[in-house]
Amino acid sequence: MSKRKTKYLKATKTNLKKYNLDFSKVVINSDGSIDYDGNVYLEEKDLKKIPFKFNKVDGDFSCSYNQLTSLEGSPKEVSGDFLCIANKLTSLEGAPVEVGGGFWCYDNELTSYDGKPEYIEGEFYD
Repeated sequence: MSKRKTKYLKATKTNLKKYNLDFSKVVINSDGSIDYDGNVYLEEKDLKKIPFKFNKVDGDFSCSYNQLTSLEGSPKEVSGDFLCIANKLTSLEGAPVEVGGGFWCYDNELTSYDGKPEYIEGEFYD
């Protein structure tokens, strides 16, 4: 393994721990994105951006009650619910393409639904 990749893995492991995410549930893809086997709760962290580049999350994903202005870094696929409640979003650009549960995006500053998932199994709450 290259020094660069080893350094990236170590930094990723440290950052995951910071957000109470279990490194043993992570697959790091060749593009640096993350697949996570479980729920991801990044709520009330005063985030201005999503701290990782997610690909797939097998569970729920919540980035609610932060200061997000973009959903860049959100997973492309979420098997459960996706929640981005109470941020500063003006559009849904960067949102997942597929959501296996409901999609909650109320209490934002939405002026456009651009980026809304192509497929939502459950309800869309705006």
